[in-house]
Amino acid sequence: MKWLWSILLMALAFVPCVSAQTLWQYGRIVDVNKSVNTRTKAWVVNTPITEDETTYTISVHVQDKIMIGTYELTPEDSAPPEEWTTNYPLKIQIVGNRLYLRSPIGDVTLHVVRRKNAKLMMPLTAQEKKQLEQIEAPAGSFVGFSDDKKTTANTAKPVEAAPLPAPAPLPATMGTVNVRSTPYLSEVFVDGDSMGYTPAKVSLPPGKHSFRVEKPGYKSWTKEITITIGSELTLDASLEKK
Repeated sequence: MKWLWSILLMALAFVPCVSAQTLWQYGRIVDVNKSVNTRTKAWVVNTPITEDETTYTISVHVQDKIMIGTYELTPEDSAPPEEWTTNYPLKIQIVGNRLYLRSPIGDVTLHVVRRKNAKLMMPLTAQEKKQLEQIEAPAGSFVGFSDDKKTTANTAKPVEAAPLPAPAPLPATMGTVNVRSTPYLSEVFVDGDSMGYTPAKVSLPPGKHSFRVEKPGYKSWTKEITITIGSELTLDASLEKK
């Protein structure tokens, strides 16, 4: 009887290891935020020696969840691609508390700090899926968060397939809208969904889209525009006080 309990306990202990890792999935960028903090490294004759620490916070929509992760920029790392605007498609994988992001123009590893429920993600187009399925990169090519800068045999790594030739850049399938406002830091809604705060850069599929800009103490500003593939538009929202 004791050996049965031993087998059961071993099986239960193995379950978290399996559930902690998921296969590659499709996702879309929600937003990318950069913050810079200045810290004091040392004091020399009552003069502080400081350095800037840059941290990126990236939110990603996958299925019905928003995954939020961070990583600190180091001299060996690079910033997230500028093309990673709202709704930009990519592949993601979750391994423990790490979130791997992969796209044709850059890969990043994040430390997951928050998960929250959301509406179902907008499905990827056939062209977006085709481009993402061609992406493969050698293991260890990710930049960003790491528990230890020295790689060990026990370090969690994303599940990799055989490397393929580098794919062509992702063709334009979306349009881009830059939203600015007076006052600053007003919340932007597109088709009823929050897209963050101004100034915001939003990537959207072709078609008509409804924009709403709000800020407490001000009247809502609305605008409906038509997006075409490859277009880049700018909206200036001037909010009136109530």
